[in-house]
Amino acid sequence: MTMAKGIAKKQPVEQPIQIGCFTLLPCGLEITGSPSWGEYMGAGDFIKRAHARSGFWLADWLRYGEDRADWSEKLSQATDATGLEESTLKNIRTVAQIPIDQRRAGVSFGHHAEVASVPVPVRAEWLEKAETEGWSQRELRNEIRASKRRRIISGQARLEGQYRVIYADPPWSQRYSDLCAMPIAAHAAPDAVLLIWVWPSILLANPGPREVIEAWGFTHKSGFVWDKVRSSFNNYVALRHEHLLICTRGVCLPDHPTPKMDSVVTERPQEYESAKPESFRKMIEKMYDGPYLELFASTRAEGWAVYGEAQAEEPTPEEPTPEEKHEQDVAEWESWDGRPP
Repeated sequence: MTMAKGIAKKQPVEQPIQIGCFTLLPCGLEITGSPSWGEYMGAGDFIKRAHARSGFWLADWLRYGEDRADWSEKLSQATDATGLEESTLKNIRTVAQIPIDQRRAGVSFGHHAEVASVPVPVRAEWLEKAETEGWSQRELRNEIRASKRRRIISGQARLEGQYRVIYADPPWSQRYSDLCAMPIAAHAAPDAVLLIWVWPSILLANPGPREVIEAWGFTHKSGFVWDKVRSSFNNYVALRHEHLLICTRGVCLPDHPTPKMDSVVTERPQEYESAKPESFRKMIEKMYDGPYLELFASTRAEGWAVYGEAQAEEPTPEEPTPEEKHEQDVAEWESWDGRPP
């Protein structure tokens, strides 16, 4: 029997939560009897704390379920039950990367979501600064963004010479035209290889990574797949991988072709979720002799030149920045008192 069009799917019945004289219902609060002032204040304290802290509970709940390999086939039932969009769930999950002992009760869940994308060693510093300075979530976001703009690694401001091996993890939120305009082709050797990270969602976008690769003077040849072990659920599949494309100009087969590297690499992400495993750099060094250039590096690896800031330029004004989209997604479930669109 099919459901008639326009009829909403029946939702499971939510059981009320009882706190003494107070009954917390899905859409309200009922009070029976005559609670004391202390009971009244106690119930209010629970409601306030649940509103402020439920994001942390949900983040850790999601993380635990995803770490249970024996639940992998049915985990979607749990995430569907939250009623939240996948983009919102993804942002909530990032907070679970922050160990509980590094979180601060004096700032909101949204503040923690902002620092989840910064390098692990400085997360606690940002949270402490936000608490002591009394920054709002937006002020914290702006301070982090300004810090990224100020941080230019020694050697990144100028690009000189030519390189045979180029390793790139572009900020794909940046405009493709700006990425294409970078002077990479002029600094790639006639026979060179480009290894470039690409998100699955934009792999075949038009315009997209292909235009950037070609603007830099390369042609796609092969690639690796990074299996992250832990899935994140998008609108179509349980996504657990990223692509590292191998692109060449001229003739640039591996200098050390044996042993052949496996095209699928299974490794859990580091705590700093966007950072790529160091094992990929080691594989590149085993396959090719330098000179080596890394684009959009956050740190300088020994033996590698670096160029380009990870967020050298913000997206176009008509598009929300990743931080603004992040804030919107977190706010979707945390609290909302506006009118329907």
